[in-house]
Amino acid sequence: MNNGSGILALWNDCTAGSEDLYERWYHGEHLSDRVSIEGFRLGRRHEAVDARSRFFTYYETDSPEVLFSPAYFHQLDNPSPLTRRIMNGVFINATRSVCTRVQQIGVERGGFVVAIRSPSIETETLLAGSLDTLWKQPGVVRIELWRRATVGPEFTGHDPRQEEQIRGPDEQIGSCLVIHATRLKEAESIVRYLREPGHQGLDIGLYRFLCELRHEECQA
Repeated sequence: MNNGSGILALWNDCTAGSEDLYERWYHGEHLSDRVSIEGFRLGRRHEAVDARSRFFTYYETDSPEVLFSPAYFHQLDNPSPLTRRIMNGVFINATRSVCTRVQQIGVERGGFVVAIRSPSIETETLLAGSLDTLWKQPGVVRIELWRRATVGPEFTGHDPRQEEQIRGPDEQIGSCLVIHATRLKEAESIVRYLREPGHQGLDIGLYRFLCELRHEECQA
């Protein structure tokens, strides 16, 4: 499946001792604020089991253009007082990229996710070459291949939005493979396979599912 859906991919850490505030922010306002925007389909949060970044969050949208829409930019440029507090030293070490979902196999989403990211768009060829092998692994129910989007001001030059100005510059990815597995032992087996020779230079993270919010649930 190749439908060109938009993906906002985020990896980040949380300052030690601020976890309760961070979670109240996410579930008290941030997740619903984002997912309620027209064109957003869902937001899904994960926490590290074995990964460099503690949190992996992604939002799925109708297209990458939704992530450059006036409604979305309005939120980025008008953060709430709590968001300003979180962006100023709680939400740290951020990697954030607008992506296009270029390929998908399977429909279900699993309780564990293996995310393989690279700063290079060219790495997509290597990641795509692993799809068939990974799809045959026990417990794999969904695989998505993302490519950093080549639309919007991120590619034509822009001043950082207000939230990024507060927290500092974000790192970027070029491509990412996301593998959904049903059980931890199956996800761990995939990580071992991906860490074998031939996959050097890739950031491989194993995450457990935390929560999901869909656009229609915000409307309700």
